[in-house]
Amino acid sequence: LYWSDIDGEFLPGTQFNLNGNYGTTSFKFFASDNPKERRSINYGKIEAAIKNDFNRNFLLGLSFSDDMSNISQEEFSENNLRLKGESLIKFSAFNLGVAVDYKNHVIKNSFSNNYGKDFLQIRPTAGFQFTELIKASFGWTFSRGAGNTYNAIYASAAIKLDKNITLFGEYAPTAEFQSPANFLLQNNYLRVDSISSIYWEKKNAFTASIKYEYDKYFQIDGGFNYFSSDDLPYFINSQDSGKFNIDHVKAESITPFVNFLFYLGPGGEFYSSLRFPNVTDDNDDVIPYFSKFELEASYSYKFTPEIKGSARLNYLSKRYADIENTKSIGDYLDLGLSVVYTFNSDLDFTINLNNILNHNNYYWYGYKELPLDIILGINYRL
Repeated sequence: LYWSDIDGEFLPGTQFNLNGNYGTTSFKFFASDNPKERRSINYGKIEAAIKNDFNRNFLLGLSFSDDMSNISQEEFSENNLRLKGESLIKFSAFNLGVAVDYKNHVIKNSFSNNYGKDFLQIRPTAGFQFTELIKASFGWTFSRGAGNTYNAIYASAAIKLDKNITLFGEYAPTAEFQSPANFLLQNNYLRVDSISSIYWEKKNAFTASIKYEYDKYFQIDGGFNYFSSDDLPYFINSQDSGKFNIDHVKAESITPFVNFLFYLGPGGEFYSSLRFPNVTDDNDDVIPYFSKFELEASYSYKFTPEIKGSARLNYLSKRYADIENTKSIGDYLDLGLSVVYTFNSDLDFTINLNNILNHNNYYWYGYKELPLDIILGINYRL
């Protein structure tokens, strides 16, 4: 991370960021007919970004990333290039902006050998500050990928009712372009030998919310998200036992939500999110692996300048493993604790306890999650 001199002649106050990571995960398909079959997923990412919001009249952001993944035991490798850019020019009563998102997927498996598909999305907008309390943006979203073209109106508005309460609404239909690796990182047991890039559309996507902020102590926001799709991708059990495929279905999604954030203070910091997804098809059946209720909560407290502890809770209500809703998975409950001891500015020692209640958790059909789990670690920063 590097910041240019705010008094310099070239891009003053610009933030330059270069980072990368690499990891591998290895496991067995213990819910399959061949429980000794092993899969090792290797993945890495490099990213470079430039951001400048120092100039009050011109904002700029550019980023380039390359996500790479492969499976050691299978004929699968993937290289995902992505280039994103956005800029905003501000005038006294209005602003003009544009956002660009380009993706290119190079996939090698039994379905496609080094076949690259690309995707381009452009959204120009014009924003207006009607009063100090009301502002809005209007624009157009153009998307093209995998031989498909999608156009949609874009609009957003924010109204500040008083110093504490803000209303927000956004109408932002869009197209999605996802690769096999995007789904593989969600579900490690996915069969990736016979799929390529997946294009689908979020139609009539709309968000409405209200936020309440009380000074520097806490904020609460709530509202709902909605979209419909003619071909929503979802996970289904494969005929190859213990593995999963991707299927598509016409579906609607409406998700009321509420978030709580209590800012860091003498009593610690607390965050929680409650979501009530309702993702169903034309028969009113719930789409597999979507729950009806989700809860995420975390609390952290700094006991000393060197020792910080935190507690977290993740909960998912009952989900279904098939589109007919005949196979169900029980609720998912994970209560965890962690402690971080900072030895110096470069070195941390950590201890993490997961599933303290030893709940029988199943995230994917047939695959039981770990019981009480303790992980010791060391973080060293260069």
